[in-house]
Amino acid sequence: MLISANVQPRNARDMRTLAYSILFFLSPFVTTAIPRLTWLFLPLVGLAFVIPVFRKSNGWRATLELNLTVLACLLVPAYIFVNAFWAADQRTAVVKAVLLTAVVLITLLAASSLRVTEDELLRRSGSAFVVGTFVAALFLTFELLTDGAITRFVLNSIHLFHPLNHKHATAYNGQIVHLRLADLNQNTAVLMFNLWPSLLALRLIETGTRRPLFSGALLLAVAVPIFLSEHQSSQLALVASIPVFCVAQRWPLALIRSLAVLWCLAFVLVLPADFLMYKANLHMVDWLPKSFRARVIIWEYTAERVMDHPWLGVGADSTRVLKEPRTIDTAEQPPGFIYPRTIGWHAHDLFLQTWFELGVVGAILIAFAGAMVALRMSLLPLETQPFAAASFTVFMAIVAFGWGMWQTWLICGIALMIIYLLIGANLSRQTTGIASSRVASRKPVISHASDP
Repeated sequence: MLISANVQPRNARDMRTLAYSILFFLSPFVTTAIPRLTWLFLPLVGLAFVIPVFRKSNGWRATLELNLTVLACLLVPAYIFVNAFWAADQRTAVVKAVLLTAVVLITLLAASSLRVTEDELLRRSGSAFVVGTFVAALFLTFELLTDGAITRFVLNSIHLFHPLNHKHATAYNGQIVHLRLADLNQNTAVLMFNLWPSLLALRLIETGTRRPLFSGALLLAVAVPIFLSEHQSSQLALVASIPVFCVAQRWPLALIRSLAVLWCLAFVLVLPADFLMYKANLHMVDWLPKSFRARVIIWEYTAERVMDHPWLGVGADSTRVLKEPRTIDTAEQPPGFIYPRTIGWHAHDLFLQTWFELGVVGAILIAFAGAMVALRMSLLPLETQPFAAASFTVFMAIVAFGWGMWQTWLICGIALMIIYLLIGANLSRQTTGIASSRVASRKPVISHASDP
């Protein structure tokens, strides 16, 4: 009976550790392979930490913490609910408000729960996450070098996927025979989101000469598919985040404050910047990528339309509705323009789309929430801050030039990146605490003659 009583808890812990290892290996790998599944892994990863803490006596107290950052983040979806009343598609706007609320709550609850999660569980989760990210990088490299061989095999094998509209695919006799590299841009972005959290976890798990060796291998494994891809936003994110990481090693607080200011300035400068790029005729420069030239046209025309509803915007997620299919045929397209003077399916810029759809009120709320999140990085353990700053830079670079701000996979992918970072942050905090305890225990006790 004594043996049974001792073995069962150990077996239970082993099974739990195994389950977390599987989850955190699959999460970066599967979401890189199939980005649209980030909506599934976000609640799985978040609740994996929340539920055990919540089940403890008074555990709910550990998962509920209100501060200015939390309130700032919750104000954004609250405004989206109100903004939905004048959206072009009210039902979809409400759905996006619900989605954003759920994502914010899951992320905040997971962040609070991670503070009281046991060290061994964090370490195993971090190790599995690093391996999953590395394997995901190898998978994406293979896909980019083989014209998406595995992706094409899956699409052609599963009948459910046949009716999907693959705008970058070439089909022959009902089979997809070619995929453009641009069809893997979402995969590349998800991998880029995972880079700095995985490097942080690796730094805390490995020691000695293996740390720089493994870190270099992981960085190279991720960099190869990013530069093989056509996703220039991820390439820019990688190039920009490396110097940010290096500077944050020396001046972390100043760098974090600069990122918060830069985030707010992006909302202030986005409109004049769009007008200046268009006035400089960047959309007519042949050596620039066609995608960027088209964006210059979309940005300038959308910036003009901001002035039609400057205070409250046209409504959340209304851009795609306002751009009707016939617009392409009726819109003005002067000679040399590679895109008509019209709005796009989305603004390809979070800062501009915020102005257009949410107006001044939305821009202020999102700027404030983002700045508070950025400043919150200064409360993380010191060795974690450069990784967090680099991740925030990646986020800014991708949303400034990438997809529409309401895409589910993108919102959930960013939330997953935050949770991954916080796993490393709390592992660092616990490791530092253990080291401090050991140093304190080794201090000699000085005895005084007057002591009893």
